[in-house]
Amino acid sequence: MPTLGAKSFTKVVVKSEAAYGTPATFNDANGELLHTDIVGIIDAGVVVDLAEDKSVGIRPRRVAASATITAKAPVVTIGEAPASLRTLPILFDSLATITASGAGPYTWAYAPSQTDVDTLKTYSLYLTDGVQKFVVDGCVPTEISLSADQSGLLQMGSTWAGRALSTSSDTSTAAFATQYFIPGRLFGLKTHSSMITAKTGTGTAYSSFITSWNLSLTPGAAPLQVLNGSTTNVNAGGVAYTGALDGTLELTIASNSNATTTFPVGDIGTTKFVQVQGIDANGYGFTANVCGVVENVSVIGSESDGLILNTVTLQLASNGTNSILCWVDSPLSTRP
Repeated sequence: MPTLGAKSFTKVVVKSEAAYGTPATFNDANGELLHTDIVGIIDAGVVVDLAEDKSVGIRPRRVAASATITAKAPVVTIGEAPASLRTLPILFDSLATITASGAGPYTWAYAPSQTDVDTLKTYSLYLTDGVQKFVVDGCVPTEISLSADQSGLLQMGSTWAGRALSTSSDTSTAAFATQYFIPGRLFGLKTHSSMITAKTGTGTAYSSFITSWNLSLTPGAAPLQVLNGSTTNVNAGGVAYTGALDGTLELTIASNSNATTTFPVGDIGTTKFVQVQGIDANGYGFTANVCGVVENVSVIGSESDGLILNTVTLQLASNGTNSILCWVDSPLSTRP
């Protein structure tokens, strides 16, 4: 599969689509512009039959002009970079029906179904490195990663599966709106005996030195590869949830008496209910409430800022009603 390589994109513009198979156009000022200097990879996802078994009667192994493209499944991977609260809602909006509420900070609430599938909404991505321009349409996120530590900003990375990749002559003039970033130091951890179901839900603040956290979410979304007799529309089956909702939350905490009480090594295999939340003075922020099974507690970790650290790994699990609930408090008022 040819890969266009790691690039530092000078512009990434996102637009929602009217329907799968109908790419958005970018020759205007519409769409939502991600912040610059994003490093990513565009994988064309093209599988080619080179006709290596069709050259009977001639000496060369392959016959020119006999190659056949058998599949196209483009993938865009965007490496972790500071997460803007303006564009973070787009990832969750793709995966479930979300209506922003409020004013000023608009709250986008992600509450995936535990017993059925949600309604995917596809996006088109316009990407350029300053020279080449590409549009990948029919995109849905297949993996989202969020992380924060005490010395940096909330970070986000994502992988998008698309329907088709094309070069573009469009010139997007989308404006760069004010972005809001959350410092990792604002995030705190709460624990509770049951699922915390609200952004401001009750819980016991874990105030004894959490130094970082990392959330990796795989929603199970992917394009459907089908036979449909079409010579143009390769992924005519659309996109759907073809896998399970899964995720991992890793917490890094100080190795002390509070850790021994709240996350003891003897709790491996038990269910925990936690909330990680960071909200700034203007009301912008990110919240994730998680129900997870403790997969591992590393009792002795590395030293950081004079602390001996534990790592606690929670695997996403459903309590029958919820497994994860996320809120993004954002300046973005509507889907771009």
